Amino acid sequence: MQAGAIGRQVGAMADPLRVVTAIESFERWSAPWTFFDTVHATPQLTAEDRLLLQQVWSVACDAERWTSSPALDAGAAATESALTTRFAWLPPQACRQLARAASYAWR
Repeated sequence: MQAGAIGRQVGAMADPLRVVTAIESFERWSAPWTFFDTVHATPQLTAEDRLLLQQVWSVACDAERWTSSPALDAGAAATESALTTRFAWLPPQACRQLARAASYAWR
């Protein structure tokens, strides 16, 4: 494989660090319903990063976890656990941000 092809191949990969940085930088908790769109629109994210974010968000918003939990805080805890299990690279703060944002969809 030529060097240029390797660079293009590597460049096409999502960067979890960029995704985490975008997630953890969200601060508009007065408008939590804007979480996903705001994070998704982060200029530093590539198309591949946005696909990874969508995968993470899908796990955070999983209906079964939220509807089978007896209380909102139990759903958030189950969501944080699922995120940690599925995406080991996600730090606790990012998992909390995702669970907090997803909880507003289930209130």
